[in-house]
Formats: sequence, structure tokens, C-alpha cells
Amino acid sequence: MKKVLVANMTSQKAVDYLESKGYQVIKNDQASDDDFLGHADVDGILIMMHPFGESLMSKMPNLKVVARHGVGYDNVDLDAASAHDIVVTNTPGANATAVAETAMMHILMAGRLFYQRRQAITDNANKRYLAAHHGQELTGKTVGLIGYGHIGQEINRMLTGFNVKVLAYARHQHEVTNGHMATLDEIYEQADFVVTALPATPETKHMINASVFRKMKKSAVLVNIGRGALVDERALVGALTNEEIAGAGVDVVEKEPITAENPLLHLPNAFVTPHVAMISKEAMDNVALKAAEDIVRVLEGERAVFQVN
Repeated sequence: MKKVLVANMTSQKAVDYLESKGYQVIKNDQASDDDFLGHADVDGILIMMHPFGESLMSKMPNLKVVARHGVGYDNVDLDAASAHDIVVTNTPGANATAVAETAMMHILMAGRLFYQRRQAITDNANKRYLAAHHGQELTGKTVGLIGYGHIGQEINRMLTGFNVKVLAYARHQHEVTNGHMATLDEIYEQADFVVTALPATPETKHMINASVFRKMKKSAVLVNIGRGALVDERALVGALTNEEIAGAGVDVVEKEPITAENPLLHLPNAFVTPHVAMISKEAMDNVALKAAEDIVRVLEGERAVFQVN
């Protein structure tokens, strides 16, 4: 019987699907290399965020497929996987609604300082800042969407009721409800809210940096629900501290999991969540099932629908 390793938090729907196809499902936390090497004979892995590269692949001789639980796959070494004839897949669109809802929440929370006002009930540290900063409404503003795939388009759909102008940036041309395609500089210079929804690649690493913050409006809010590597975090902290921009809402940071020492957690104009954009009951079911389906396809000799290497 072929074996598939999944994380403990994997949706039961995906586990049931794999077992219905005759596979033995093994669960663990996927928190360390040992969690993988303890089951080195598995044929497939439904992987969360643990780094997975040559050092693990070389010790797993039966492995044929690694399915990422989500859209981003920067934690999996694609070159090493290809060298070992391992198929890598992802799940585009399966969690778009959950991530877009998170982006909307960050726009509103960071724009209006709701979380900081709640903190001020019991924490005096923010009261002076909040007395001088009232936050801004979303309605009628310009929103820049950097990345206009499944998630960016879903954010745009959700923005419709706020009477905003949308500037969208992507590699390919799209029709943009509420606005139009734009260059990055147009977004940086004109947007009141800048939302990043791109994967981490060598080309996108630190694309939001000190020079970008100098182009943005002092009243602008940055929202990152893509990957932490998109933003030069040191530059972001500096821009927030010096009020070069008004605020930031981030679900992702450069070093994860985020720790209590991260300076973003201690700034009065930053709102942070711990990489939870994709976590909802519906998204966890959709993503895991889509990943499991591609695992089965590969192990049964078919081509994966969402292969990335």
C-alpha cells in the first residue's frame, strides 16, 4: 500500500479522499526534518510550510509527488525536486476567498486603527499616538493591487461596494472592474492603499523597499498578504517609525513564525496577524482536497493539474 504524509491540521476531507483511493495516510506536525525522515518511505507528501529541499528528498527514495497546501511553493526546492523526478504541485484559487477577506480586514484595521483603539482601552502606550491620528476611510479611495491572479481579482470584487478606484499590476493584461491596469510606479505614487498579493521569487524579493516608501503618499497604507520576502522589513519599520507612510497591515513577515520580538508588533501604526490569511474551514477543505487530488493523479500515473516544476 502506498503511503502519503500529511500535516496534522490537514482537512479530514482530504484524508478521507486519500484513504478512499487506497492510500495509507500518515499524520504528524511537519514541524521538523525528523517528522519527514521518520517516514522516509512515503510516496507522496501534502506539505504545509516546512522547508523541503535536497537534504530531505535524497533520503526519501519512494517519493513521487509533493503537493503544497496553498498557492506559494517557495519552501520547496523545485530544482532538487526535478532532479529527483519528484512532481511539485500547488493549489491556485482554492483559498482565494479566505485570503481576499483577510486583505479586506487588514485594509480596514490598518486604515482605521481599530486594533490600536482596542489596545488603548487597557494599554496607555498608544493613547498619545491615537489622539493625533484618526485613520482614514476606504470609501472613495484609490487601491493598488500588486498581483491580479485569483486573489487579486477576488479582492477587487470585494472592493466593489466601497466606490474605490482600483489600479492593478500583473504580468498580463486584464479587465479591471472599478479601475484599470497600471504600472508599479503609478500604484506607488497614487494609491491610498497598496496591497501585495504576489508569490516570493528572486524577482519579487524586497520589491517594496525604502525607495518605494519614498514614492508613496504619507497617508498611504501598505497591506501584505502575499509573502514576507516581498517587503524589506527593516525599511518598512523605518517608514512606519518616521511616518513616511501612515500604516501597514501584514499577515506575513520575513522570518516566520513571527516572534514577540518583531518590531512590527510594537509600532502604533502596524497591524499584524501570524500568517493566517488562508485559514478558514472552507479554504482548508478546498486547498487540502485539491492537493490530495493531484497526489492521487501523480501516483496513479496521470499528469498533475497544477504542477509547478
